[in-house]
Amino acid sequence: MRKTHFLPVVDTKKIVGYLDTTMPDYMQTYRASGLLPDMANNNAVHVNEKIIPNVAAGLIKVKPQAERFTGEGEIEFVDATQEKYDVIITCTGYEMPDYSFIPGFDRAQLYEHFFWTEDPSLAVINPPVDTAGFGAAFPYFDIISQWVINVFSGESPLPEKEAMRKWCAEHMASLHVKRFYDSWLETIRIGLLAGLLPDPARDFSRYWNIISSVVKPAYLASPPAAPEPGMMDSLFDFRAARIRILSGLGNDALGYLLKKGDITDAEYQAALETDPRQSLSVHLPYSQTYL
Repeated sequence: MRKTHFLPVVDTKKIVGYLDTTMPDYMQTYRASGLLPDMANNNAVHVNEKIIPNVAAGLIKVKPQAERFTGEGEIEFVDATQEKYDVIITCTGYEMPDYSFIPGFDRAQLYEHFFWTEDPSLAVINPPVDTAGFGAAFPYFDIISQWVINVFSGESPLPEKEAMRKWCAEHMASLHVKRFYDSWLETIRIGLLAGLLPDPARDFSRYWNIISSVVKPAYLASPPAAPEPGMMDSLFDFRAARIRILSGLGNDALGYLLKKGDITDAEYQAALETDPRQSLSVHLPYSQTYL
């Protein structure tokens, strides 16, 4: 079954057009640098605002991936060009954590990357090791910590061991393959999975007010009374997204929300009439392809 994504409905051209209007000088410099991507499906590339002007001014020369060091002390790049430098600084990122001190432990057996399937009294609070473009929404770790506490206290039961092993077999077998990881959307997903955020099927308004507002960690603990708009909201059809999410809740949940007054008659009807193939999961799936 084809997965319907939450985010890639925004046209890259519209985003670039918006940026051209709001910050024309910078975008002109960005194009002059030659670094403006033709397309992007996420915010995996984090750009230092000082790099672009320096590249455009010729103060920094961009080279492709390094292939090898030559015997003459030069670097050969993948395009067969060679350069010689006085100082080379390697930015190799982080090493995978070493858990060899735990007898019998295998990182591939971490359910949802956090709970050891063979003994869930052990939890690892760390970004998944197969991710890149993680972002900086640190409430992610708060949500995981709360989930761990609730599991340890018995308030949030984990799936049966076989179900967790099945999840690990599907998701933990290729940890060397990097994927994009949106920490805010993962915070929402894990918060729902752990029962720490409002249940959309019972309290859709509070859930909606979190996901349709600007990113504010405080809203996870206390959702706003109404969505707080962001600067680029005009690029996104929130009404259509709301209906598509509602349509995935099922008839019983829709009936309950209508009776409660959480949704209108028009929203109820629109959700019922939505093609199931266009429904959006409340977990807000997104493309994890790392560009």
